[in-house]
Amino acid sequence: MDNEIKVKQLLEENNKLREELEKTNRLLEEYNEFSKEEISAYKDFVEGFVDRKYIDSSTRVYSREFFDKIFFLLLETAFEKGNNYGLLIIKIPELEDLKYDGETHKSPEMEIGRVLRNNVRLPLDIIMRYSKTTFSIIIPDITEIELSKISDRIIYQLKSFVNNPDDIEYYEFYLPRDLTTTKDILNYFA
Repeated sequence: MDNEIKVKQLLEENNKLREELEKTNRLLEEYNEFSKEEISAYKDFVEGFVDRKYIDSSTRVYSREFFDKIFFLLLETAFEKGNNYGLLIIKIPELEDLKYDGETHKSPEMEIGRVLRNNVRLPLDIIMRYSKTTFSIIIPDITEIELSKISDRIIYQLKSFVNNPDDIEYYEFYLPRDLTTTKDILNYFA
């Protein structure tokens, strides 16, 4: 009788261990799948640089594809860490109808890209082209006063370069103080 009880207990323990082993195997499979997805995402990100799809050829700043991959991750990290970031959003409506048949390296878009690049700390600051007319600049580790100076300098130079300076729209944000949600930020890109 004692042997039957021990056998029954051992069978129950064996079944419990099998169930735990099955759960562990499922978790390992999920982890492996997640790891594969992470590696694939990282590989896609690196391939974007190799294939140069993250660089806008007209302005030589980061492209919309890069913006989509990194913009909100950068902002989320800044909010989580409480770091101060500057965010500039610049809209130049005259780019919408721009037709340029000359040499690409002398195009007005290239000059706008040059103005933006010359006024920030590369590679620390990140300039991205969101659309044909809209650019964003993320400036980490900056004071409000420095952000204002950089913003004023960029806008001054762009206004002296474009045909319709009064049409330029620009927004300056000191994060995380000025905006708290990505929805709020996206409204300025519309």
